[in-house]
Amino acid sequence: AVVSTQSTGCGGSMLFVPCSKVGHIFRPSHPYDFMGNNGDVVSTNYIRAARVWFDDELDFFFKIRPQFKDKDVGDLTERHELRKRLNCKSYAWFIRNVFPELPLERDLLASGQFRTDEDRCMDTRGGDLSQGNALHLGSCTNGVNTNSNRFMMLTKENTLMGLNFCTDSGFAEHLQFHNCHHQGGGQKFVYDPATRQIRQDTGKCLTGDTKLEKVTMAPCVEGNKAQLWSFEFTYF
Repeated sequence: AVVSTQSTGCGGSMLFVPCSKVGHIFRPSHPYDFMGNNGDVVSTNYIRAARVWFDDELDFFFKIRPQFKDKDVGDLTERHELRKRLNCKSYAWFIRNVFPELPLERDLLASGQFRTDEDRCMDTRGGDLSQGNALHLGSCTNGVNTNSNRFMMLTKENTLMGLNFCTDSGFAEHLQFHNCHHQGGGQKFVYDPATRQIRQDTGKCLTGDTKLEKVTMAPCVEGNKAQLWSFEFTYF
């Protein structure tokens, strides 16, 4: 993602090779030394990239990864100067033109933990990393949430997302993650602030089913605590 942001935003391009296959094999240990620093190199690289390239979305990045906010990642002056010298485009331009499937914070109605009045939260359990997995119901984090599996997004286009895919009911009971098609249908979820329910056109509502430990669609019932949702961050 960082390479694509830098290359496309700074005058370069990326080529898609049909039928190519890319694999990533994780080693049990690194055969090299990170300049004497063998700490959490991955998170350091995330933060350095975010602080240089994410512009107005930096605060949103730290809402998703609050544990990264105060971490010292070294001097970034040279990287900022490089971006300025290359006259690179904004991160918002990258999202709109290269990765439009990903919303900006300005596109959202709500984000963060989505909690029922029974104090249970939506939880992807990592299932939004691939299609066909279910949206679960789990415990909530009180205070700062550092579990990105519980970070959900409800957009102004009425799509309900994890960090990668959209939820889709298929107009059935159970929700699954699929590619966002932005065509409504089973991916259209409308929040009603008066009732605090999230509805579909079928007349059913998002329901935190504590027995199944999943988020399901069920007939809307006024005052049903399993259908009353509150959000960690709101934009309405």
